[in-house]
Amino acid sequence: MVSDFLLLSVLFSFQGTLLLIALVLTLYITCSFFGDVRVSHLEKKAVFITGCDSGFGYELAKKLDAERLRVFAACLTSEGEAKLKNECSPELITLKLDVTKPRDIQYALQAVKSHLPSQGLWAIVNNAGIGYPGPIEWQPVEEMKKTLEVNLWGMVNITKAFLPLLKRTKGRVVNVASSLGRLSAPFAAAYCISKFGVEAFSDALRNEMKHFGVTVHIIEPGIFKTAITDAEKNIKYLQRLWENLDGDTKECYGGEFYEQGMGKLRDIRHIFSLNIFKVVDAMDHAVTSTHPKLRYVLGLDHQLIWRTLSFLPSEIQDFFFGLMLPKPKGNAGRGT
Repeated sequence: MVSDFLLLSVLFSFQGTLLLIALVLTLYITCSFFGDVRVSHLEKKAVFITGCDSGFGYELAKKLDAERLRVFAACLTSEGEAKLKNECSPELITLKLDVTKPRDIQYALQAVKSHLPSQGLWAIVNNAGIGYPGPIEWQPVEEMKKTLEVNLWGMVNITKAFLPLLKRTKGRVVNVASSLGRLSAPFAAAYCISKFGVEAFSDALRNEMKHFGVTVHIIEPGIFKTAITDAEKNIKYLQRLWENLDGDTKECYGGEFYEQGMGKLRDIRHIFSLNIFKVVDAMDHAVTSTHPKLRYVLGLDHQLIWRTLSFLPSEIQDFFFGLMLPKPKGNAGRGT
């Protein structure tokens, strides 16, 4: 009797496991299929993208233009505009835009309104961003504020300006965050603050806009080769910070700390991913798929390291960063 009961229990357990596996596989196949179905009549829709001078924004503008959307590509420089015009169809429209300037935003909004195709503005992609490394004590507050003005408040102002157009079409907002919007890292405080803000803004906006049919999607790249991770640019910036420090602060940190910090910036080229098209393809999917994801976690470093660390206790996070970072000369150790 007992053996029969045990046998039935095993059979039911086995059947339940098979049922669960079948359900998971069905959901995966269904999501994969519908995730690859594109929105209809893309050629009659428009997308507005910021930060198109280089990197993700530049490649996304070219990709969506090739897919026949009406692309409004916002660049910070005239050189960025010229480069895109040379490589894209005549349908692509470039705009010179500094996302920190309200006048530029209003000009861009009017330009978009004047050239919308029949089905209006389908999506905006908030991609513009900057980032500079350095200890908090070394960085002028005004430079830290500048990072937030571009990465966070620029995004907020652009989104608020274009929301009325998106509500008409029940369109999409695609915001570029970062793995460092999940986990705050030393030497990147201002950038992390801005990207934590992007995550918070996007989550709040998504829930507020769902009643209007507007969806919000977050792109979370790890470390990819872009202008932000450019080693030469970052080394020059850290060098300028060091040179501008007063004598006491230099003495406290020590020359060895500075040199090791420079070495860490040089080493980043061995860490970042060269394949930025993983991110570009995800951005494209967020714009064009009938079933886009709410959040795209991209890059092996993000999936294996940063996201995992973000769920662990602060003590473990601190231990991890302690292994990576140089120690200042005036290191007093842990207080009592």
